[in-house]
Amino acid sequence: MTRDIELMGWMLEQKFMTREQVRKVFWKDISEKSTEDYRRLYELMKAGFLKRSKYGFYKHVLYMVTANGLRELKAFGRHRGLCELADVDYSHYKHDVAVTDIRIIFNSWGYTDWLSERVLSKLYQLRRLPDGMIYNRGKYVAVEYEASQKSKERYRDIFFNYELDDHISQVIYVADTPSLVEKLKDEAATCGKLHFVTLQELKTNQMNAHLQGIFEKASVHELLETQR
Repeated sequence: MTRDIELMGWMLEQKFMTREQVRKVFWKDISEKSTEDYRRLYELMKAGFLKRSKYGFYKHVLYMVTANGLRELKAFGRHRGLCELADVDYSHYKHDVAVTDIRIIFNSWGYTDWLSERVLSKLYQLRRLPDGMIYNRGKYVAVEYEASQKSKERYRDIFFNYELDDHISQVIYVADTPSLVEKLKDEAATCGKLHFVTLQELKTNQMNAHLQGIFEKASVHELLETQR
């Protein structure tokens, strides 16, 4: 039951998860041919704790917590004040899949104290609401995923708010492409908290992925473990 509660807690916080994401976190040691994860997801759906979204992500099923699942989470004190979602927001679900993938990457490195955007919106008063936030060594590091370019004015406002927010020590922007990293870096030319990396670099080089910003390049590991 402990794994079921944690699994449903992740789904509630991240809005939904794919089977592949669930497997990476909760069944990472089983063989590729094993269907243990699928069987358990099916059992949780049959018990009324999970449901499938009517949408799919490249043929992947999107699993969500039901009202019954939420009641179970409340009984274990794992609901974080969140409510059930009717369904996936189709206009944002590709972005949400990527954000959960990023959380899984940091989780695999041992950075398990993650606050999702949904949780942050309920519990914290921040100048800017990031996609997620890591708590490590007594400080908060915001994490943003950027798939497409915003206007200069929008970035100026976002970066200004991050620089002024005393709750946030550093900000890691994970961008879709190297060209977007360069554009973000240019817009943040005077911002000391902001660091940029591509999603591919993060996946390939893991904690050794190099962050770009106005200061000398540092790896993700160096930033998280030696925060200013």
